Amino acid sequence: FGFVHESIRQLMLRKYGEALWSNVVERSGFEIGKENIVNHYYKDSDTYLIVDSVSVITKMTREQVWEMYGAFLIEYTMEMGWDELVRSLSPNLKGFLDNLDSLHYFIDHVVYKANLRGPSFRCEENQDGTITLHYYTGRPGLYPIVKGVIREVARRVFELDVSLSITGRTQRSVQMTIGERIEEHVIFQVKLEGNANSDNFIAKMPPAVPESSENYLRLTSVDFATALPYHFIMDEECKLIALDFDNICNFINAVFVLQARSIPGEARRNTNSDSSTDDISHGSMIQGLHLTLKGQMMMLSSNKHIIYLCSPYVTSIPELLQYGMRLTAMPLHDATRDIILLNQQRLSDVEVNLQLEANNEQLETMARDLEKEREKTDGLLKDLLPPTVAQQFFNNEDIEAKQYEEASVMFSDIPQFSTIVIKSEPKQIVVMLNDLFTRFDRLVGFHDSVYKVETVGDCYMTVAGIPDHVMEHAEILCHTALGMLWESREVHDPRTGDALLVRIGIHSGPIIAGVVGDDKPRYCMYGNSITTASLMETHSLPGRIQLSAKAHLCATRTGRFEFVARGRIPIRGKGEMETFFLQRSLKKSIWEIVRRPRDPAVHSIEGYDELLNICQPGAVENRLADMRSLMINPHDGIPTSKTCSIS
Repeated sequence: FGFVHESIRQLMLRKYGEALWSNVVERSGFEIGKENIVNHYYKDSDTYLIVDSVSVITKMTREQVWEMYGAFLIEYTMEMGWDELVRSLSPNLKGFLDNLDSLHYFIDHVVYKANLRGPSFRCEENQDGTITLHYYTGRPGLYPIVKGVIREVARRVFELDVSLSITGRTQRSVQMTIGERIEEHVIFQVKLEGNANSDNFIAKMPPAVPESSENYLRLTSVDFATALPYHFIMDEECKLIALDFDNICNFINAVFVLQARSIPGEARRNTNSDSSTDDISHGSMIQGLHLTLKGQMMMLSSNKHIIYLCSPYVTSIPELLQYGMRLTAMPLHDATRDIILLNQQRLSDVEVNLQLEANNEQLETMARDLEKEREKTDGLLKDLLPPTVAQQFFNNEDIEAKQYEEASVMFSDIPQFSTIVIKSEPKQIVVMLNDLFTRFDRLVGFHDSVYKVETVGDCYMTVAGIPDHVMEHAEILCHTALGMLWESREVHDPRTGDALLVRIGIHSGPIIAGVVGDDKPRYCMYGNSITTASLMETHSLPGRIQLSAKAHLCATRTGRFEFVARGRIPIRGKGEMETFFLQRSLKKSIWEIVRRPRDPAVHSIEGYDELLNICQPGAVENRLADMRSLMINPHDGIPTSKTCSIS
């Protein structure tokens, strides 16, 4: 049962830690959480897989693992609330071993209601004060568990120090009703070490009581049969197949379960009713059942006869009714009556526990699914808000608008976008923009201090230096802009197949930013710096990055770039402004910026030669023809296109 797996798990966790147990589970082929379901029946091969994995990972032999587990099993069992039962079995170690069979039977058939074949133990007292323990099992190789169990029980329960040695180990093939199985017989010699109290090891013989012939309590056979209705006595000539006199003596401490050849006559009489078809079918069903008897074999004083004192092996009311029996069939002193009634409650509890386990597993599945959905939601929110602001939102903190004295804003767009839209299919436009913006998103994702504000049409807006201020805000945006210029070469105009040319504008200055909206929060920015950055992009040229004088100053303050002064140009609504074109970075190559491998056979070392020659001869005329279709601003004579307006 899963209890074995759970106890092995607890042993590994306490001795080696969580990481080792995870390796054991993975090596055994189990899913985490599925290897130790307490009420689940696991095959022996599953348990052996786990033990073998423990053996390999801990570099211990399998026998050492089993012996260590046997000692821990007693410790864990007593921690789980079975300590009183273990201590109440016997006042001495031999009595404890004599009662192990009945304890196994109780756990298998009453606690777990399973038809398992547990091991069997038989003790012999030796003249030298040692104990010879015979251990029989249908699972060969588990005898080291016995060594660990006995040593730990002796130490914890009886305060004894004992040594165990194996004096014999044999195996034989036994023919069972379900087939053939290998049965192992191991003989241990248990010896008391030190000067411990021997009364806790082997019980002393009780003092002889003088017999008095005057006060014999005589019991007739009728009285005996009335008091113990389920019994029989056999002599040495019993003819039971595969159950001879010597075998019974070998397992005298075991619980014997015998199967009757047919149901009791009373049950047949109760079912021999022709009143209805249901009665006939019910009687036929009962005729096919065989009542089992559970009890104890006892050697009589003659040493030539054995009496079997037993009770019907019935553990539930439905089972009782199947045999046509009632509780009155059991003597009042028979504990079977109490077991039947208690088992009804236990079955109900088991059903509740199974349902709770199923519900718990369902809740765990729902919790995992909910966590995945929460991660998706968090991811979407982080796309809407900067990470720092998103974390404040998750923590239900107040997010106040702030004024930032200095930050950098960048806009980019496609100058010939209006012409492309007119002459292309809608799907082609969406595919093109998705490819372009996905590449831009990748570049923005390289820097924690860069935040993608939004996209409107073909316009892509980013900001650096807010909400977390960094001195390198302009330098970072310049590197990002160079990468965007390079990546746009890999996206093609759906009309002509030519590489796209984007234009970029950057400005640095004060910005007001804050979250607007509760149900659909947006991180919005306001100020003259936003308008100026948009105008830098609008008045830039295809394939160029234009910076204002303030952005140029901030970029050179922390970075090393090559600029070309454009001079003072008229800017709509601003008059004349001094601007600069960004040529290259002197700190990073294009390959370092875009984080893509360089092809030595095709690309230059830095990559800027290709970037500066992005407009190849022969293609310029075609690009200029496209530009003629753009709107011309009558005030400054500089070609412009529609872009997003953010104030």
